[in-house]
Amino acid sequence: MRILLVALNAKYIHTNLALRYLREDICTEYPNVLIKEYSINDNLDRIAGEIFEAKADVVGFSCYIWNLNETMAVIRRLHPICPNVRFVLGGPEVSFEAEEFLTEHSEVDALVIGEGERIFLELLKAWQKNIDPSNVPGIAWRRGEGIMLNSSQVKPLSLNDLPFPYAKDEDFTGRLVYVETTRGCPFNCQYCLSSTFQGVRFLEPENFRRMFRQLLKNGARTVKFVDRTFNANKRHALKILDIVREESAFFADSEEIRVHCEMAGDLFDAEWMDYFRNYPQGLVQLEIGVQSTHEPTLKIVSRPQAFEDWKKYIIEMKSIGIPLHLDLIAGLPAENWIDFRTSFNDVYKVEPDMLQLGFLKVLKGSGLRRQSGGYGLLFMPDPPYTILETAVLSHNELLQLHRLESILDKYYNSGKFRYTLREVLKLFPTPFDFYHEFAEFWHKQEWFGRQWQGKALFEKIWEFIRCQLEIGVNERIDFISWPKIRDSLKFDFYLWERPSVIPDYLQDEDTLEMEKTDQWKRIQETIRKDACWEPIIPEVKKMDRRQWNRNTAVVHFMSDLQRDDEAAAESCWYLFYYQHGKATACRYEGS
Repeated sequence: MRILLVALNAKYIHTNLALRYLREDICTEYPNVLIKEYSINDNLDRIAGEIFEAKADVVGFSCYIWNLNETMAVIRRLHPICPNVRFVLGGPEVSFEAEEFLTEHSEVDALVIGEGERIFLELLKAWQKNIDPSNVPGIAWRRGEGIMLNSSQVKPLSLNDLPFPYAKDEDFTGRLVYVETTRGCPFNCQYCLSSTFQGVRFLEPENFRRMFRQLLKNGARTVKFVDRTFNANKRHALKILDIVREESAFFADSEEIRVHCEMAGDLFDAEWMDYFRNYPQGLVQLEIGVQSTHEPTLKIVSRPQAFEDWKKYIIEMKSIGIPLHLDLIAGLPAENWIDFRTSFNDVYKVEPDMLQLGFLKVLKGSGLRRQSGGYGLLFMPDPPYTILETAVLSHNELLQLHRLESILDKYYNSGKFRYTLREVLKLFPTPFDFYHEFAEFWHKQEWFGRQWQGKALFEKIWEFIRCQLEIGVNERIDFISWPKIRDSLKFDFYLWERPSVIPDYLQDEDTLEMEKTDQWKRIQETIRKDACWEPIIPEVKKMDRRQWNRNTAVVHFMSDLQRDDEAAAESCWYLFYYQHGKATACRYEGS
């Protein structure tokens, strides 16, 4: 029997861990098992064509809320021309309301409910022997015109008894690779499916070492732990991170290696901070789910936490240089517009590297799904079941938050507007007010309907501030702050990449006139030739004059945006150095 395992990943760079577990679990019995990975953005006809040409007897799909629609579209293309192929679905999206799902999707032959290791193998054996799979626990299947469900409890497997998912040599260069060292979660968040399972299981650290070593050998440089709460057990988590450090040190490009962990902020303590101070900078990146700072909401979703108490660790980790992603969820019960505004501002003020604003997904099997009526939760009937309205947050308000999220990603999370945002935010009561008003300005201008090149975003924020000044909406914008706003935009503009042309709106008329003079050009040339750059930028010694000019820009500013002392108000010159897609800004101090 020929088996094909398929995943439609969110992006091309992603990999699917579940398929690799299943492949290694069944390959002894079925050596012809194949894996095919695609992206949800790929052409579905091409995907269906390649699956058809594989001539498999059983095709298994790994399903999630973000790929189920595309997965079913592929199966519907295949079913009429593959009447003898059995289609099996597994994953969190099909593990609840299984009978209803099979009733609605006649093309699917069976569902694997919950963890698929061992179960999928037993199902295949039953089909190969042409016997009814009634004795296989944790499955739903089609028997003639009827639908059968075996809901017998399956004893959770120890992670140390699972097969080694990366036994096959694969090239993971440029890919995002997933690993797990725990299953389960110590918390009981009612919006999360982890709340449906009890306890946490741990992988022996030395088993992880073997896995991580294999991934690095095969080119993986970005590894993400799928552990729901990586720091659920401090001793385990520290040992895993020790192994990451030890194994990474064997590679010459160790500075390119990064692991991403989801941790709980309220489980940090002084020992964690001491550990991070001595950890290689850039090797670990953390994602922390704040979700909300509104206490009544946190109580409803069974995740009470005191952000005010543990945010000090966020500030400390930032000072150490650990990249931090903090998450918020809009549309949680009992959190209205004002409450969410407070949550947003609370999290924004600690200045994470990324503030990921998500929207509640009312998942099948979750506690909030069962209690949705009591909190007035209206949500999309199809995956990903995104919240549409709550008893205290209208649909119109949620649409506004979606627009705000788009602006947040373009400007804050891109990391390209650091100095601009710092200055512009001074003009608004809170960060939330700026992003909301800016998003509604975009909406009014009908800019969301187009794809804008990166540098067009500078013009958009300039237009927003200019319009506010002209119509007198924001009285805090005055002609004193205007030059510094322009300088901040210009500074970020040069940090984006070496520009060939500078838009007029980034320069005042006096500067434009001076730049045309020979004296101005001589100053720029003198700064470029100054020997002061050699200890700061050692690469200059290896470049001829043409290369150096091509990789640098010399720019004058009315104020120094990188300083916060009295000298910040003085005009200054900066040299921007561009190499390997990165820009470095160096103030010219003279020699």
